This record gives sequence, C-alpha cells and structure tokens, in this order.
Amino acid sequence: MVLKWWSVGSIVILGLVWFVLAEQSTVAARPLSVQAAPVAAAPGAPAMARSAPAPASGAVPQAAPAPSGADGAPGRTGEPSGAGLAAPAGGAESAPAVSADVAAGIAAAAAQRQAGDPAGAETTLRQAIQKATRASDAARAGLFLAPLTKDAVEHRRLISAALLEDVVVGSEYDEVGRQLRELNRSPGTSLQGALKLENYTVVANDSLWKLCNKVFPTRFGQSPEVGLVRIVNGLHSDGLHVGQLLKVPTEPLRIVVSMGHHGLTAFVGETAVAAYWIGLGKENRTPRETFVIQVKQEDPAWFNGSRTIPFGDPENVLGTRWMGFEPKDGAHGFGIHGTAYPESIGKDESMGCVRMRNAEVEELFEYVPRGTRVTIG
Repeated sequence: MVLKWWSVGSIVILGLVWFVLAEQSTVAARPLSVQAAPVAAAPGAPAMARSAPAPASGAVPQAAPAPSGADGAPGRTGEPSGAGLAAPAGGAESAPAVSADVAAGIAAAAAQRQAGDPAGAETTLRQAIQKATRASDAARAGLFLAPLTKDAVEHRRLISAALLEDVVVGSEYDEVGRQLRELNRSPGTSLQGALKLENYTVVANDSLWKLCNKVFPTRFGQSPEVGLVRIVNGLHSDGLHVGQLLKVPTEPLRIVVSMGHHGLTAFVGETAVAAYWIGLGKENRTPRETFVIQVKQEDPAWFNGSRTIPFGDPENVLGTRWMGFEPKDGAHGFGIHGTAYPESIGKDESMGCVRMRNAEVEELFEYVPRGTRVTIG
C-alpha cells in the first residue's frame, strides 16, 4: 500500500516538473517587444517657394501715406506657437535646403543638446560650418551655433549672417529676436565692436532727442533714432550728464523684409539689431519694392476709404504704431504697423501692409527714424 502511494506521488511530482520546464521554454522563445525611439527628421526640406511679385495696382489708392485701407482682414487661427529653432512654424514654411553633411551636423548637434552635451553640440556645429561649401549652409549651421557660443561678438555675427543669407524661417524669427534683445542689454562688446561709430561728448542742455534730430545730422551726416543710440550706449533712460561720452552710429539703419519667410530685420550696416516674425498681404498684395518711411504715428487712426476709425475702436486694425511709406507710382497707403489680430502673424491676411505684434512694433518704432529704407523681397 505504501509502495502504491509512493509511485503515484512520484508520477505527480514528475508531471509538475515537466509542466514548469515546458512553460519556461515557451516564455524564453517569445520575442521581446521593443518600442523604437522616435527619430528626429533631419533639417533640409526645401524652402517654400516665394510668392510672385504683386502688381503695383494691388495697393489701395491713397493721397498720402497715412494709415489707410491698405490693411484689413482679421486672422482666423490660433495664437502663434512661438516654437524655437528646432521647429519652424508659419504654415507651409520649412527649413531651407542644406547639404547632406551640414544637415547631418545640425541633426547630430540637436541630439547632443537634448542629451545634455552643449559642448559636444558646439564642436559638431563648428565642424559642419567648416564642411559647408555654400554661404547659406554655413549660415544655417551658424544659426544653431549662435546660442551655444560664449562670445557675444560671435553670437551677434552668426545671427546677422543667418538673417543676411535669409535662412531664418517663420517662427524662428521669434527666437532670433529674443537672442538679439538679450545681446542688446549688454551692447558694449557685441554691438559697439560691429558698427562704425563716432564719439560725442555731452554738453550742457543736450538731450537725446536734440542730439538725434539736430546735432548728429549736422556733425556726422546721420539721424539715428533715440532708441538706437540708447541701445548702442547701453542706456536705460534718456537722461544725460555733461561730459558723458556717447558712441554715435554713422551708418543708417535699414529694414529688410523676407516675404518668403515672414520675417523683418533691422540692420545697421551688416549687423542685425532686431528681428521679428511678421504678417503680410493676402493674394500677393504686399509689393516687392524698396520704400522710405515718411511718417511715424503713435496710436494711429485708420483711414478706411471714406471712414476715419479712431485709435481704440475695435474696428481699427492698425494696433499701436504706424510707420507709413512714401507713396510710389501705383503703390500708396502701405506701411508697417501693429495689429488687433496677433494670431495673423506668420500668415498672409493683410491688405498689403506689414503687420507686427503691438509690443514689437513699439520696440521697432524706437529704432527707426523717418527716411529709413525698407526693402521688401
């Protein structure tokens, strides 16, 4: 009887061992499920084709470059994303095409930065610039290198090169503009060293307005706006004291509008002072022309046909500032202004004018004197 139960128990135990071994074998044979990490698309997609030139007759006729009916429709979509350099925004715009080597370098540097290795990213981007065979490729890589360098002069130079080569795209202008504002807070090295300057020693009864509008034009042949003199000299107010030494820019400020990339840059010589993401005219109504700023107005009224819509009226689309262009044959009533519709920035929704966010047009207004050349292309 004992032998019988021992035999039965042995069979049960052997059965359990067989079951366990078989189950382990089955588990070992199953493949592990691995979720692949997302791969960032390398920069290099072709840039959006630029719009065809607008016919001169597309502008709204106007007797004077006052704020006029040359702007109009409100925006229709959400607020701009404000995405940084890693993700250009602005509709159909995409990163400019670059060579394979440079694109690979930019992508590798982005991965290094994400992994917490900015020094490695800086080295990779410098190597990419050395491999570049086109100025535009080097400028694109330099755009990503700019915030990594500890040299303020090089930082501004790299940004300026990218803007001159027109390789800054869409919402990237927001990030570039932010970097320029940071540099402008400490201009002694990055700005003074890049500009052609003359010295002026403040005397009794001088004010910045008097100097910019009366003294500097006579002495140096230039009429820089108060805001530009302020940032060149690192001034935080308009107050001056006798004996104070001022650095005076002797090259005119100029504005360049990139229609293909929805950007506006203020240059002094080849040096960028400010950059902005902008809105333009629908149906190619923004003319490809070089204009001159003739009028500047704060809190402008809007002359829309026979109607005068005062500042502050919800129907006034001009925002807080107006910089009107001198009329040209067939092109009247155009200018740069703020907007009641900030969601239209980065899009083509105006009647032809250049739209800016109110805070940014107020900033630009302080840098731009009457007579400033505006090249739109």
